[in-house]
Amino acid sequence: MSIQLNKNRIGNISSSNIHKLMGAKKPRETYLTELSYERRLGRSLSNETTSKPTSWGHLLEGIVFNQLGFEYSLVSDETIKHPQFDYWCGSPDGYTIDSVIDIKCPFTLKSFVELVDIKDIETLKYERPEYYWQLVSNSILLGKQFAELIVYCPYEDDLGIIKHHAQNVDAQDLYKYYWLGSATNEEIPYILPGEEFIDLNIFKFEVPQEDKELLTETIKSIKL
Repeated sequence: MSIQLNKNRIGNISSSNIHKLMGAKKPRETYLTELSYERRLGRSLSNETTSKPTSWGHLLEGIVFNQLGFEYSLVSDETIKHPQFDYWCGSPDGYTIDSVIDIKCPFTLKSFVELVDIKDIETLKYERPEYYWQLVSNSILLGKQFAELIVYCPYEDDLGIIKHHAQNVDAQDLYKYYWLGSATNEEIPYILPGEEFIDLNIFKFEVPQEDKELLTETIKSIKL
């Protein structure tokens, strides 16, 4: 995540955290308090650290896009603000002519299977509200009718390519992926070809208008 992207998110409601406003009162109040702290400090409360799951997801994002069609555009390094509420922003992974997309590359096989097994909106909304409301938010910011949750896990035969890719990123990003150089295949999530699961899975759905309106009304009620 770039410095400029971080700057645009400081003290603002982001799509990745917007689910905290749609649930219980306590997480909502905590989130809004944290945003007020960031505004007063002029910087993010969190330290910039790169965990294995985070760096894994960032690394695979480009690999996933290479497998998608030309109709997909990548915008994950951009922060998009709502035209009416400048404190509402998001950083969608990408979009098509009618969809906003979010790429998930789980670092555990359990999480991969759980996400792939989601086949309807209500299940996504109930079991992964953080992903659901992120997509709803970004669909509003980009003016898209549909959303696509893209879930990826590489085949075992692709791990060598991924490790090679990690060693050939820009010099300033090498530190994020150093751990991959000594990781065994069993320390990295992968699936076997010919079994029940495939590497690239896309769940596309029409974003309910009522949820777009609910989220927008929720944002309207907040004063930052």
